[in-house]
Amino acid sequence: MPYNPTTIANYFIDKYAGRGKMTPMKVIQLTYLAYGWYLAINNKKRLTDESPIAWDFGPCFSSLFFSLKAYGKLEIKRKLPNLIGNSRIASDDKHFLDQIWNIYGRFEGSYLCRMIQRKDTALKKAYSKEGNLVISDADLYEYYKNKMQTAQSSN
Repeated sequence: MPYNPTTIANYFIDKYAGRGKMTPMKVIQLTYLAYGWYLAINNKKRLTDESPIAWDFGPCFSSLFFSLKAYGKLEIKRKLPNLIGNSRIASDDKHFLDQIWNIYGRFEGSYLCRMIQRKDTALKKAYSKEGNLVISDADLYEYYKNKMQTAQSSN
């Protein structure tokens, strides 16, 4: 069962806010990275019930953006209000989210955003100055599956 994006963000905040500066940008980028990698690793199964959107400043989940809006650029130290309620995250999914943190958690949100905005990414495929378009699961799956295969072949 997919989770709402704020549930995923709250997992990162609750478990890791004490281990580095957790900003709205970082939370959004971690949630997006988790979404993309989850599609690739779990054969197109979705982590969240909401698709990411290509905005001017990077990928975002609309509901998560509105949960974070009040923070501006301030550090987040406690869970976000979640109107839908935080679902219980399965232990396998917690392990997966911990792996995402282990890889990307040491980076600032702005670095993660620049990394995600490279020209060959699914975000760049979806981005348009005319509006906020959904980043397709097919493009995300393909992008992260290729990254996974590249990493496996270099080992």
